[in-house]
Amino acid sequence: MAMHLKALAAAGLACAALGLSACSGAGASSAGGEPTLAITAPAQGADVRLPVTLEFTSSEDIGPEESGEHHVHVVIDGRTNDYTVVTSTTHQIKDLTPGRHVIGVTLQHADHSPAGASAEVNVNVVGGGGDTGDGGGETGGSGGYGY
Repeated sequence: MAMHLKALAAAGLACAALGLSACSGAGASSAGGEPTLAITAPAQGADVRLPVTLEFTSSEDIGPEESGEHHVHVVIDGRTNDYTVVTSTTHQIKDLTPGRHVIGVTLQHADHSPAGASAEVNVNVVGGGGDTGDGGGETGGSGGYGY
C-alpha cells in the first residue's frame, strides 16, 4: 500500500512539474474514488469446461484502446507478460489444460498503464466444450494461450 501511495505521489509530482493539466492519478475512477473490477463468472473454485466464459464488472467504461476508454488484461496463472486484451465485459477462454488455474484480470488505461483495480478467480478445468465464439479479445504481451 505504501509503495502504491509513493507511486501516486511521484506521478502527481511529475504531472505538476510538467504542467500537464490532463494528468490524473493512476487510481482515480471516473465515477470518483478508487476504480473497481470484479469477476462475476465463473465462481471461485468452480469446476469448468472449455470454453470458459469469463464475465466481470467495472466502475469504469470498457472499450477499445483507440476509444480512450479502459480495457482489461486477462492473465492466466500469473503470467503477466502473456496477457489478452479484452474490450468488453465478457471473454471466452478456449485453451486451458485440465486442472487448476488462476484467471486474473487487471483494469488498464487506454495506454495500457495500470488503472489500479484487479481481481482473480481459481477454477478447475475438468474437460472440453463445444462453443468456439471469439469473446471479443485480442492477444497481447509476448504470445497467447490460443484464445
